[in-house]
Amino acid sequence: MFSRHNELVLPDLSTDLADEHDWKVGALRTLDFPMNTTAIAVEPVAGLLAAGTADGSIHIFGRPGVHCKITLPDPAEVRLLQFSVSTYNIVCLDGKNQMHIYNLLEFGRPKLVSSARYDQTNSITLSPSHTHVFVATQNGDIKTYDLTCLRKSPYNTPNLWKLYEEKMVASGVPSLVHFAPTNAVDCVIHPRNLDLMLVAYSGGVVLTGLTERSTIRAYELVLTPGAPGGARHGDILTHRRMMVTSIAAHPSGHFFVVGHADGSIAFWAVEDDNKPLLVRTLDAVDVNLVDASALDQEASGPLREPIFKLSWSSFPNSSDPRGGDTVLTVLGGLNSDNPPGLTVFLLPAFNPTEPPSEPAAPPDSLHPFFRSAMRESLTPKKTFFYGTFGVVQDYLLIPRSSPHFSGNFDPYAILLIIESDNMRTVESYQFPPPGFIQQSAQPHSMEDVEQDEKDEEMPNSANSGMLSPPPPPPLPKSPRHLNNAPLQFRMPVPLLCGSSGILGGQLIKLDNEIYQDFVKKSGNDHTLDFKGGQAYADIDKMNELKLSKYQPHRIVVTHNRDLSVRFFDISTQLLIPSPTTDLVEHEWPEPLPALNVHLDELFDDAELVEYISCPPDKIAIQSVQVATDALECAIALKSGEIVVCHPAFNRPVTSSPKVLSDTEIILLDHLEPLLGSRLTPSFIFAPGKGPVETYALSDVGFLAASYKDGSLFVIDMRGPKIIFSQLMDKKSKRASILPQGHISLSSSHGSGPDVVKSLAWTISPLENDPQLRVRLIAARQSGEADIYTLSASGNPMSWGISGEPVASKAIPDPLPDGIFVLDIKGARCKADRTHLSATFKNTPATSLPTGGLGSAGNRNSNTQRQNILITVGAKGARSTANLNGDKVGKVEWGNKVGGVSGVQVVDHLDSRALVVQTDRHDALIYTLPHLEYICTLQLSPITSLPLSIDESGDYLAWALSPQARTSGVIHSATYGTLFDIRRAYTLPDIDFASSRGPVPPQPQPVSLGPPSVLGYWFSFNQTKTGEQIDALLGGPDRPIPEKKEVESSDATGPGLAGSASGAASNLVAGAAAVQANLYNRLASALNERGQMLGDLEERFNSLEEGSRSMVAQAKRLATQSAAKSWFGF
Repeated sequence: MFSRHNELVLPDLSTDLADEHDWKVGALRTLDFPMNTTAIAVEPVAGLLAAGTADGSIHIFGRPGVHCKITLPDPAEVRLLQFSVSTYNIVCLDGKNQMHIYNLLEFGRPKLVSSARYDQTNSITLSPSHTHVFVATQNGDIKTYDLTCLRKSPYNTPNLWKLYEEKMVASGVPSLVHFAPTNAVDCVIHPRNLDLMLVAYSGGVVLTGLTERSTIRAYELVLTPGAPGGARHGDILTHRRMMVTSIAAHPSGHFFVVGHADGSIAFWAVEDDNKPLLVRTLDAVDVNLVDASALDQEASGPLREPIFKLSWSSFPNSSDPRGGDTVLTVLGGLNSDNPPGLTVFLLPAFNPTEPPSEPAAPPDSLHPFFRSAMRESLTPKKTFFYGTFGVVQDYLLIPRSSPHFSGNFDPYAILLIIESDNMRTVESYQFPPPGFIQQSAQPHSMEDVEQDEKDEEMPNSANSGMLSPPPPPPLPKSPRHLNNAPLQFRMPVPLLCGSSGILGGQLIKLDNEIYQDFVKKSGNDHTLDFKGGQAYADIDKMNELKLSKYQPHRIVVTHNRDLSVRFFDISTQLLIPSPTTDLVEHEWPEPLPALNVHLDELFDDAELVEYISCPPDKIAIQSVQVATDALECAIALKSGEIVVCHPAFNRPVTSSPKVLSDTEIILLDHLEPLLGSRLTPSFIFAPGKGPVETYALSDVGFLAASYKDGSLFVIDMRGPKIIFSQLMDKKSKRASILPQGHISLSSSHGSGPDVVKSLAWTISPLENDPQLRVRLIAARQSGEADIYTLSASGNPMSWGISGEPVASKAIPDPLPDGIFVLDIKGARCKADRTHLSATFKNTPATSLPTGGLGSAGNRNSNTQRQNILITVGAKGARSTANLNGDKVGKVEWGNKVGGVSGVQVVDHLDSRALVVQTDRHDALIYTLPHLEYICTLQLSPITSLPLSIDESGDYLAWALSPQARTSGVIHSATYGTLFDIRRAYTLPDIDFASSRGPVPPQPQPVSLGPPSVLGYWFSFNQTKTGEQIDALLGGPDRPIPEKKEVESSDATGPGLAGSASGAASNLVAGAAAVQANLYNRLASALNERGQMLGDLEERFNSLEEGSRSMVAQAKRLATQSAAKSWFGF
């Protein structure tokens, strides 16, 4: 097709890849990053976490390696999600009001065991002590579902609030307000009495007894004229009933809190339904009382959010059975002009002493002494505000082990569902905030202790009382991790990536030594403590898994919407079961948190933001490059700045950002590295030239960057300092060299500058320079390339550009990553430490004479061919000997293949080939070095983003989130390969039953007074057991199914082999049992048949004997008769 005249003929590097059958594209596994999380749930006994999404998927996470995804039978939004600890089920209510129950005892994956449809449902409530679900419906009825029998129970509670209002009307009590809707909002089972339940209706709260199925007390908040409420004084001259939106019970069971639509929070004593203990908002108290001094104030103001959710947490921080300090979590109640977030109050312990004998308590009412003590326990000791960048839609507290108290006992973390840019993702933080609870916390860091000491030294006036949360502090001058903020916990990878918001990433193959350096663990990795389930590799793929240990190690580097750069180990070896347990014990991919970089903390510094040429809220990452040998990375921002990160050890510390003599460079030595972090920002390169066109980071301490105006910079990162800069004169459209350089070049290219479109570092010889030297290849838009040589001189050593650049032929419109330098055997000529050490020996590079391999006789046989330069552009590719020597090969594909989106030199079976991917989802394969066409592959899956292909031919295909295409966030990645031969990436089988544990005993009622005072127990403190509640709710005809013995795998047992052999033996035993049962039944039938035949035989024998006796008797009678007639008798 193309002429080979005057082209060198070099050894073919694509021998084992020259046939189409040598290639096999395969998608191996897909990784989901939920961007639309709608519900989350935790099972603290087994250690499981579940997250439901808007597309009808449920992700279940346990220990590392345990991850399972299930899809609802009729995909719809997962509205409500909870674990049933007592039956080990997942209960899900979807957007179509269908309840789905999945059994976690099934090996492999949870099994759907039942579905039931309900009317419009607002909440579901479960208890770890019994097996029924309470379903609160829009019409106010409370229905029940039996998880043991998998059926709707006959027990239903009518609309108690409607009955209460009808009773009040019938009794002649006038209503001061209009009747509110009577829909049921939520149900809360009494924390210490299973027979009691608080039902929140829109109009108020009803305390009901399940046994009596009647209203014990009704709690209604009506504001009198003049009381501001949460909506201030906008409607002050009328009575107002506040609509109920949420409810939570105090862990002692003696009082509870109710959230309202106007943003107010009402605290009630269970034994006093006459008036609340306190009504407050986040920034004011007693808003249910008339304040004459405030009546003349301006009534208007920003609107206040409703109280969306409440949780009341207790901790094992007191020997008193009534508990110690508590924490109240409030979602909502903020003014519309406040930043989004979540409020937390630290409340004192409710531990009153014995009440005085005088005055006596009125009959059937709360003693004034206890009422006063309750109100005192509602005065916050501390307040904290979890500020977020998006709106908090929901949250979940993560308890350490106990499922009781609505899952709010002793939590150590909080998960927040954050909505931003039409996405809902999950974030995880330490809970309670540092310094709230004095107890032995998790051994993560000393920050909690330091904060406690500071809190003891500081006066309480600024942070105590019933005030609103303090305003957020000004932007700090150092990373936020030094300000004693709650720690962020690392979540499972799908949730972590969804929260970060992946914008792009690259798959990188690592040598073994470099890999071992990358995966070094950090002692400061804060993770959520989930230990549930066991993962067993696919037994059918064991042979392929054994071969996986010979695969190269790989990592993934992602740049994200939250201004973070994250590293993940995605090596196949992580999928190989442990030899001791036969379990898959690693996440895949596995986070490498010690390497992560968080630029959001960097730009908390207001001084640094001044150097960025865009507003702070518009800062975004464009791309990332990693120098794997040096463990350095360069992060290019969309505004044109480049942040360079170095290893965190042995770095100086200064007090403020430092601008060097090169004003384009800002040192960041004033920032203290994050504890346990191995990478930290070192300097920012900010030339103010607009977006970066392309850049290249080397493993030997150099960075090169070009910009759209034609300028080019080379930086020695050892200083750092600029050692070469070529700036474009806009008037003359020519390049001017600053003092660091030594040359002046014309950069005119048509009507604009000849921009450098691709950069690459190499240590290799030139055609006329056989010495190994550090060289920078800059390919321009015109198809010309400049090769800059760097040399060191002086003592101390100083690097600079030596001489003028050497011109070379490239390809027009080169791709940003379209430059490759290979030696004559196909190995890459990298700019790494090994090659750099060779440059100081001043010895020629390893050469290969071309005698007998040259072209048509016009080449000198003594010419040495040490390397091959390959440049790839939008319309073709070219290979050149010795960087600037003779052409080896060239191919042009024009527009017929579509747009070229990426290129890679792939190494497989010691052969190399050029892979060019197009926007038509094809991969064009060419030989090296002569660029002869081999075949075209159809890439899978089809995505709108280019694949990230590594040197071995494995790739990641990124898929954009449908609801976030404008922001470019990725919602899934498919791991695939161009050589799908004996690759094992099947999902493991999950055994959730292995981690199922016993349910802790149900907490028992506690007295109002000290334990020795017996006269102040609840009048209804005789609680029922969970079995009694199940019998009550299930009805008299409840069909109890037979219990099935489930053999769970032991984590320390034989593992996969044991599980497989156990499964096989169970199968054989089951088959043998069935066979034996069949044989027994047949034998029994045969025995019965034999017995019946024996009975028939006996009957026939008896009949035969009877017949014989009858015949004998007849003969005898006949003989006698004949004798008589003969003798004449």
